[in-house]
Amino acid sequence: MRRKVSAALLFGISMSVATVAGAGSVANQFRSGAFGVPWNATKARVEAKYPGGQWDKTAANRDQYCVASKQTLLKLPAEHKTQRLCFVIGADGTLANATAHMNPTLQSLLAVVNRSRTTFGDFDAVTRDENSIQSRSTSMLWTKDAPYLVKVSSSNDADGSPEVVTFTVSDEAALHTGGAAQVSHQPGN
Repeated sequence: MRRKVSAALLFGISMSVATVAGAGSVANQFRSGAFGVPWNATKARVEAKYPGGQWDKTAANRDQYCVASKQTLLKLPAEHKTQRLCFVIGADGTLANATAHMNPTLQSLLAVVNRSRTTFGDFDAVTRDENSIQSRSTSMLWTKDAPYLVKVSSSNDADGSPEVVTFTVSDEAALHTGGAAQVSHQPGN
């Protein structure tokens, strides 16, 4: 009996180490672009790849193109397909980041966070809504491969249910790291 418990424990430890060791980098996956659009894409190239969307401005006054798009993200099951993609054009006139809007459910949030952690390792920065007693928005960021960055964000209603769940990829990390607190997953840190 003791050998079975020890074997099971050893197997569990080896699987968790293998998962972290097998995690790929953000740069390896997104160095060439995101959602089929290269980082050097202009507004016209983004719109040509995803016709039928609409241009507007972000809060930072950057051009943003949003379009309905149902596609698989990080090999997640079909119920977690994207609903909408938004592409932000940077100061240099090329793609700066791409954001996938997911179904705003706790299941989608957990699926994309867990898949991001098994794909890229533990997140290393976080931003939260600090202006309320109970945070209404949280973002987990993978910044180790700056300028490439992955950010998973959620905004919640007053009851804590997700209203927005997004997965963002950027080649301009500075657009997303302002106010981010570094986190450590090491004991004692």
